[in-house]
Amino acid sequence: MSIRTGLICVPRWLQTAIGIALTTGIALVAVGAVALPQFFRALRHEPANGAATPTATVTRQAEAAWQASTGAIAHAKVAAHLIPDTAVARREALLGAEVTPLVTTLGSIEAKRLTLSPRWAGMIAEQLVSKGVTRDDVVAASFSGSFPALNLAVVSACASIGARLIAVSSVTASTWGANQPGFTWPEMEVLLVEGGTMVPVSVAVSAGGSGDRARDLDADGQRLARAIARRTADRLGAALVEPLDLRDAIETRLAVFDRRRNGRPLAAFVNVGGTEASLGGSTAILKITSGWVPAGAFDASPDRGLVARMAERGIPVLHLLNVRDLAARWGLL
Repeated sequence: MSIRTGLICVPRWLQTAIGIALTTGIALVAVGAVALPQFFRALRHEPANGAATPTATVTRQAEAAWQASTGAIAHAKVAAHLIPDTAVARREALLGAEVTPLVTTLGSIEAKRLTLSPRWAGMIAEQLVSKGVTRDDVVAASFSGSFPALNLAVVSACASIGARLIAVSSVTASTWGANQPGFTWPEMEVLLVEGGTMVPVSVAVSAGGSGDRARDLDADGQRLARAIARRTADRLGAALVEPLDLRDAIETRLAVFDRRRNGRPLAAFVNVGGTEASLGGSTAILKITSGWVPAGAFDASPDRGLVARMAERGIPVLHLLNVRDLAARWGLL
């Protein structure tokens, strides 16, 4: 006997044989005796029981870590009477002031406010994972004081992945950045490390600003920035970077990264903000866009910065500066 299906006559015995073969195959796959072919593995979805994918778990952990760190900073600023104890003030606790002795350049308060979301931490974690960064990989970073919320996002992302982060951090900042004495970025890191919220990530600290020595500040501002750099470097067990000029600042930072990666390759380099050492002083800066920087040669100038140098080495470089553009591209607006 046979069953007519459309224009094809399918014998009953063939239906039965196919059914037995499929049932047996599914059972073997279920117990792990037979692996799915590559094609079917690619099509397989996560279980429908609501279990999170590994990337989703990393994203969630990064966002939670960012919130814990920003909460600790908010608590400390309330205690220091820098902000009132209100929900709005606590949400904006990572904003600095418009003018302080440590301000080197103008910044946009709208751009700074745009970074005050845990979603940046989750997205940066996703971006790093997409480039193959995984547990125990080494990630290098350059942190300015201009975007402390993004610095924390990178720290939280690497912690959630399990990657080891080695950063060079600057004291000075633009307007509305981490520019308040006591709450510069390196001082925030000290507060979080000594409070047990995060592990130290800065392996070197500089004053930042012009020449990486805060030369764009007045004499009192320079002394303050350098004093903070010395004090925080000591408390974090980090090196103090006091270069002779821009070129020395670039080479010193590269040497710090090479020394502290302990022979391991760098899985990625993340630059936050627009420090001179990161962007450099050559035409290479014209090729640098926010987001992932294309690998390849820039120019032959010895003044090309860390972003260009890392990209030339073939290291994936994530440049976080034009935050509105990044937020639009990453769906964070």
